Amino acid sequence: MMTALKIEEHNKGFLRRLRRNRIRVEHRYCDAVTLKCVTYEHYRGKVNWTSIDRFVKAQRNRVLCPPDMVIASSSGYKRFESTDLSRRMCENAALYLLRTVADRQIKTVLVDDDGDCAGLCDHLAEYGDPVNVLSPATRIYAAQAEYLLNEKGASLKLCRDKSCLRDADLIIAPGRLEEELPCPSDALILTGEAPAVKQSAATVYEYFFELPSKFREICPDFLDEMYFASALYTMGRAKELGGEVFTRCGDGVTIHTRGSLVEALKKRLLSRINS
Repeated sequence: MMTALKIEEHNKGFLRRLRRNRIRVEHRYCDAVTLKCVTYEHYRGKVNWTSIDRFVKAQRNRVLCPPDMVIASSSGYKRFESTDLSRRMCENAALYLLRTVADRQIKTVLVDDDGDCAGLCDHLAEYGDPVNVLSPATRIYAAQAEYLLNEKGASLKLCRDKSCLRDADLIIAPGRLEEELPCPSDALILTGEAPAVKQSAATVYEYFFELPSKFREICPDFLDEMYFASALYTMGRAKELGGEVFTRCGDGVTIHTRGSLVEALKKRLLSRINS
């Protein structure tokens, strides 16, 4: 079960002092998804988290709620947050661009500090050889290199320093970037989280797609659809969302379409080839 919480504060009017706080609960269903929507109305300026506990129970450490909802540190409540879907969308976006541009001269570099994305190399091998990887996870990628060579006849080039990024066209970094990458200013960086530091190249970390209508119908109006999609995917109720490809993406300021990203990658490739 997933639980969404909304707190409504009524702090105007004399009669509010005469009204009691109340809780409304609604259940919504879709396929394997059971969503409990809890709305807490309070009139006296203070949230009684103990009262809410009766309805939220074990979901208190991953409750779905708006980002601006104030949660008391002593309440034991924690807003659900996950980058699982965003990281998957980053990978899907990269494969979409490589498939669409369809030019094996594109230099793609996978940045993977923990070795979590080794399985992605199996797909990257279809669009370029060698598969370039920047990662300290040498044991994991040594095994992946052997697999690619034996099963696909493709090679994997493991880089241990960032110099391999200096002529990269497309950089795939599903994890959080903690420092600036030394890549060309016209390269394209796809990542799964907002970078800790600003990057010199165009960087995409927000991905949007049309949520299937069956899930949109049960999404509470106080939750962002992509946030709701993230919860559906991460909690295992709608793993099919992991196959979605962005319709729009961006960096919090600039919005890109599929077409504009394709053109940006083509332009970068042409610039490198002609230089």
